[in-house]
Amino acid sequence: MKLQEGIYHAPGVRPGKFFNILFLRAASGQNARQVGEAFAKLWEIYQELKSGKVRDLPGQQVPSGDLTVLVGYGANTFKLPEVRRTLPSHLQDFGFFRSPLPAGGGSFLIGSGLKYAADVKINSATEEIAVQFIAETQLAVDRAIVETWKVLSSMTDPTTESAPLLITSFYSGSQRDDKRSWIDFHDGISNMKSSEREGAITIKRNPLPEEKWIESGTYLAFVRLGIDLSIWQALERRQQELLVGRDKLTGCPIESLDSQNNLTVRTGCPFTGQASDFSNRAFEDFKEPPNVNELILKQSHVQRANQHVTPVSDRNSSRVFRQGYEFLEPTHTAPGFRTGLNFVSFQDTPERLFRILKQDKWLGRTNFGGDPDKPLPGMDRFLTVRAGGIFLVPPVVEGELFPGSSIFI
Repeated sequence: MKLQEGIYHAPGVRPGKFFNILFLRAASGQNARQVGEAFAKLWEIYQELKSGKVRDLPGQQVPSGDLTVLVGYGANTFKLPEVRRTLPSHLQDFGFFRSPLPAGGGSFLIGSGLKYAADVKINSATEEIAVQFIAETQLAVDRAIVETWKVLSSMTDPTTESAPLLITSFYSGSQRDDKRSWIDFHDGISNMKSSEREGAITIKRNPLPEEKWIESGTYLAFVRLGIDLSIWQALERRQQELLVGRDKLTGCPIESLDSQNNLTVRTGCPFTGQASDFSNRAFEDFKEPPNVNELILKQSHVQRANQHVTPVSDRNSSRVFRQGYEFLEPTHTAPGFRTGLNFVSFQDTPERLFRILKQDKWLGRTNFGGDPDKPLPGMDRFLTVRAGGIFLVPPVVEGELFPGSSIFI
């Protein structure tokens, strides 16, 4: 058994440039076998797309875009009639975020500083099945959505006018080649070392016999976050750097405040006063933020999200492996667009992420960073949630129709 593809944790491996995550709901009245048989047909289509084949173009080869496909299952999957597997304990305990209020908005998770956006009334990322598509081209990830629709349309029952699975939503994003985020700071550089990642990602051996089948799999967490750049742009650079915990230009981690209260970066950081080059091995020891003493530095985002608890394979370290994809979408209100981040993480238990978001000294009560009791203007609503869900990603097992098919068939 091994991890599914689409988790770019190995040394020297980088995710594809484009991302889509698709959510599928089981139609009313469908049992587990019917859902599984329907998804098996989709999985067959996805394998064809990976090899450059499109059903409506027989005999024609198209660029595959190096497409990868990963499937995960939410807690609702295990409520289907005649389901063949029991709900894993960690999905039962940490498988749901709170729902938005009927009028919109509301807390995303008790203890967290994250809230739903005021216009979000439904969380569209809580369905039975999530499918992640990553590729080197926008076409490849978009085509996977359209081909999914084609297959499901062909399976529609004329009497019920419904297919066994329904597309409820999908969210897209892309990687940035400047290794920065919409707030202009370098992003993702303190992700775990490649040698440590699998230890945090992979579900460990379990004494419960009914959960042996998920060993060597993982859990996917997805949160689509809107970013209010008008709030960020109103801050001075020093305020921004204190909130992030890094020098804005170089990415060097902030280590302390000097006698004049100026920010000083970690001693020896090779990019001081020059352009950043993260392929420079001299920077390897400076990706992880250092231990700091000043409270204002401990309250920065990188310090809150990267507590130095080892080993990372221990769930008490609360480290997760993150793959982020930025997005830009049009809106009908000023400034006419929304910027944001598709936060995707993989971990051996979603408890890790819940701890990060809920615990004080981590991101508990904090929207992004800083003092939760005295936030800078607007920083208590800087990030807003537009959708979020937790999904079990079973391992690849030789002979299965698709990963996790034993849940259904």
